[in-house]
Amino acid sequence: MEHTDKRIKLLSREAKERLYQGIAITRLPRFLNRTLFQKAHTVITYHGVRNTDLAIPDECFIARDRFISQMLYIKQHFTVVPLSQALAMGVSQRRAGPPILSITFDDGFQNVYDNAFPVLKDLGLPATVFLVTGLTDTAGTIWYCALNHAFTETKQRSIVWRDRRFDLTNPRNRVHACLTIQGILKEMPHDALVREVEDIISSLGFDPGGGLPENSPFRILNSRDIQEMHKSGLIEFGAHTHTHSILSLLSEEAQEQEIKSSIDRVREVTGGPCILFSYPNGEAGDFGENTRNLLIRNNIQCSVTMMRGPNYPDTDRFCYRRYGIESTMSDYKFMMNVHHIVWVKRSISRMNKQCPGQDFATNH
Repeated sequence: MEHTDKRIKLLSREAKERLYQGIAITRLPRFLNRTLFQKAHTVITYHGVRNTDLAIPDECFIARDRFISQMLYIKQHFTVVPLSQALAMGVSQRRAGPPILSITFDDGFQNVYDNAFPVLKDLGLPATVFLVTGLTDTAGTIWYCALNHAFTETKQRSIVWRDRRFDLTNPRNRVHACLTIQGILKEMPHDALVREVEDIISSLGFDPGGGLPENSPFRILNSRDIQEMHKSGLIEFGAHTHTHSILSLLSEEAQEQEIKSSIDRVREVTGGPCILFSYPNGEAGDFGENTRNLLIRNNIQCSVTMMRGPNYPDTDRFCYRRYGIESTMSDYKFMMNVHHIVWVKRSISRMNKQCPGQDFATNH
């Protein structure tokens, strides 16, 4: 039965991909872009841009060649402006020409400077990078990347975690173990999560405080490269907390510390203002009204989420929508996302389910 379910899901994915391809080769997406969504502000987000394959794949790390292809596409079909500039533009300024799109990066990986920034410079495309400031200028990284590195490099043949044994004798099993454990840990409060990650890394034979090698794709940006990108005039920076904690799992006092420390550090490194913020994880349950109040108190003008959809001048600026661009996303699916076709399909599906309190414009 389980095998049959997997085949059905696979067929469903293949059918969707054929549908995306069929629609993408028509002019419908671009037509809708210039009509129905002419006044919309589209925001897309990346994390890392890799130049080699990862032993344990991660949806957050897109291949550089695919990134280039996507940048060429949006340069052709959108007016690309920094997030802060798009927010400052009035309704009248959004009527003429191609629709507006902003590019963002979460976390602040070193490969944004190494692999993405040269592409953006060559194409003249601005972007916004949200920094996990407690990791800048260190050999540390975000917890899920630390796990990926440890599971990739370990010599252990198995690991026992929470009374469950994970076999590590082949690449497929390592991927399964790493992703399974990540999924469980993600729901934990940050301090407890960090302790668990340290224990797992120790069990895999590494020093949790040892840091990453210089050439690791999981390294975080340093101040020198942040300043160079900032001075280029193409890249602006926002805050993404100090330790990448999911804010709704913290006390209000701890939330304020995460937010204020991150904002202050961005200002210190760039020498400029910090008016933009990105919620870690970014789903509806990851922040609340108290988070919004803290951001306003710290002079943040817009906070972006990972909830999909177009933005308009009346969109809640503390619940701003973005499309996460995954490493396995095909060119056709990318087009269907940036032109909002996938969002329309999902919105209609949810309307048909008649979910209480949801509507076409807000149910992401």
